[in-house]
Amino acid sequence: MNKVQILGFFLNLIIYFFMIFPIIILSLKKEIYNTKNSFCFAIIISFVIEIILSAILYIFNKSIFSIFSNTSGIINYAVYSSKIFFISSSLYGIKILIPAYIFHQKTEFQAKKISNKKKSAILFLSKIAVNILLILIGYNLFNTKGILYSFPVCDLIFYIIYIIIFLNIIRNNF
Repeated sequence: MNKVQILGFFLNLIIYFFMIFPIIILSLKKEIYNTKNSFCFAIIISFVIEIILSAILYIFNKSIFSIFSNTSGIINYAVYSSKIFFISSSLYGIKILIPAYIFHQKTEFQAKKISNKKKSAILFLSKIAVNILLILIGYNLFNTKGILYSFPVCDLIFYIIYIIIFLNIIRNNF
């Protein structure tokens, strides 16, 4: 990767943090984990927020990236890479709220609560490990495009896992 690609990638990470910030704020409210309706409503709200933010990013991407840099090469690469990097951005709420639910899950015994924290940590750390593995494999096979595509591929793998966990939560816990 050259300097332009690295700076373009970091611009995407800045935008990523802006996009997930509302979902993180939503996930900190413990009330959303109490009932099935409140949790499902939080998932729907996060989905709507991310669709709006994704639409803004796709429509005004050059304008948004030009806030952070005035170099055309960096902006062009950031625009190109954002279309790959944010393919699954409308589902960001799922990847934040499902592990947060596991972390906040109410149990009868304190020992079981520690177990829920371990489950949440294992889920989070395994996503990081899979993403690093996909980055290494992708870079060796496809160079910088492999790095960009590793993020949506990892998201897709874990969305399937999160949906299975979500359906299990809805079926068993509420």
